[in-house]
Amino acid sequence: MTKVKLKNQDAKAVFDDFERFEMFVHERWKWMVTGGIAIVAAVAVYGGIVYVHTQSENKAISVLGVAENEQELTAALTQYPKHQASVRARLRLIRIFTDEKRYDEALAQYSLVLKSDIPKEARWRAELEMAYLQELKGKPEEAAKEFDRIGGAQFIADDIRCEANYAAGRLYLSLKNNADADKCLKRITMLGEVSIPGAEFWQMQARYLASKVEVPAAPAVAAK
Repeated sequence: MTKVKLKNQDAKAVFDDFERFEMFVHERWKWMVTGGIAIVAAVAVYGGIVYVHTQSENKAISVLGVAENEQELTAALTQYPKHQASVRARLRLIRIFTDEKRYDEALAQYSLVLKSDIPKEARWRAELEMAYLQELKGKPEEAAKEFDRIGGAQFIADDIRCEANYAAGRLYLSLKNNADADKCLKRITMLGEVSIPGAEFWQMQARYLASKVEVPAAPAVAAK
C-alpha cells in the first residue's frame, strides 16, 4: 500500500512539474518566440554583413588588380583609395609617370604610398626612390640631401643605407662638395664587412668612388 502511495505521489509530482512548465510556456510563448526570432535575425544580419564585406573586398581586389593603364588605375584608386591593394596599383601608376618623365605626379603617388600601412622595408625603398626622382627632376642638391638623410639613419637596413650613402657621395662629388661626399662614403666603409649582397656591392662601389675624392688636408698648427 505504501509503495502504491509513493508511486502516486511521484506521478502527481511529475504531473505538477509538467503542468507548471506548460503554464510557463503558455504564459511566455510570445517572449520565447520573439527571442528566438531575434537570435535568428541577428545571425542572419551578421552573415549578411560578412557576405557583403567579402564581396566588397573581392571586388576591390579585382578592380585594383586588373587595372593597367593610367585611366584604369586612376579610376580604381579613386574608387578604393585606402584599400590594402591600392599600394601595388599606385606603384604601377608611378612606373607609368616615371617612364613619361612626369616626376611630380610620381612623387605625389609615392607620398600617398608612404601614408599607407606598408612594411618598413617598403617604406625605406619608397623614400630612396623619391630621392632618385628628385635627381631625375634635375635637382641634385635636394636629392643628395635626401640620400644623405637616409644614409645617416641608424634604424634602416644596411643595404639601403649603403645605397643611399653611395648615391649621396656620388652627387656631392658631382657638386664639388668633397667634404660631404667623403663623409657619406666613409659611412659605408665604417660598417665593416657585411654579409648582405646588396650592401657588399655598394661597399665595393664606394671604395672605388672614395679614391676619386680629394679632401683638402687640415692646416698645420703653427709651432709656438
